[in-house]
Amino acid sequence: MLRVDDSVMPSERPSPLVNAAQRLVGRIEALVDEVAKLRADNAALRREVRDAVALLEAASTGASNGTGELVGRAVGHSSKVANGRRRRGRAAKGRATPAEVTGDVVRAVIVKLGEATASEIAAEITAAGAPVGGRAVRFLAERAGATTRVGEDGQRRYRLG
Repeated sequence: MLRVDDSVMPSERPSPLVNAAQRLVGRIEALVDEVAKLRADNAALRREVRDAVALLEAASTGASNGTGELVGRAVGHSSKVANGRRRRGRAAKGRATPAEVTGDVVRAVIVKLGEATASEIAAEITAAGAPVGGRAVRFLAERAGATTRVGEDGQRRYRLG
């Protein structure tokens, strides 16, 4: 038979409970040290944020007072051609679809409805509070990975998978 440790009496060996408690105390001490370091980092970051906010506020007040230099066209500049006529053309309209309507939103509505036309998807999104049209939905659905099939009524229907 194999003897483990004849020189140490069983009463002198540390209990497994004592060993576990000592390991736990060591881990807690390490966590306390880590929390102290994180608090110091947090204080430094708070100072940096305060400095950045103060800088932005100073820049904002300087620009609104007229002391800051503004970037852009000179005042009074018009878009006239050399012969004195105004340019004709349409100005860019910008984004007509609300920024919160993304491919992920369209994908979620398609998942909810199963299979739907662009106008049905647009109606669901509009009912949720973001007005959008069918054309934008068609654009977003194709880029969101929806497959298209022509239904029995001749309309395109979108579905995932």
